[in-house]
Amino acid sequence: MNRMKLGLLTMLTLIVSSVTLAAVANSAATAQTVRITEVSNGIRFSAKPKAGVVKLQVRNISDDAHDFWLRGGGKTWKTRVLGGSQTASLTAKLKKGVRYSFWCSVSDHRQDGMAGSFVAR
Repeated sequence: MNRMKLGLLTMLTLIVSSVTLAAVANSAATAQTVRITEVSNGIRFSAKPKAGVVKLQVRNISDDAHDFWLRGGGKTWKTRVLGGSQTASLTAKLKKGVRYSFWCSVSDHRQDGMAGSFVAR
């Protein structure tokens, strides 16, 4: 009887592990990648971020230093300050229907137009 219980327990453990690994692999495969370009007077997105897991690849293409902040849904993400041609990545889980604000916090860049918002759909 103990062998049968051990066999069933082992089989159950394998099934749970397989389902968990499949869920992790599926969520990683469905992450959207959005490239963000920072220039001296603005922030440009390669695509509008959708609800779900989003990988944000931020690149500063100006001579000025910039960072990138994202806030919404009760969370805030940010990069370090990036010099010219430097990059950084953020991964965020965005909620459907939530408005997210983004900006550069360096100096007066936000007031100079390096800010905006979007609603995750």
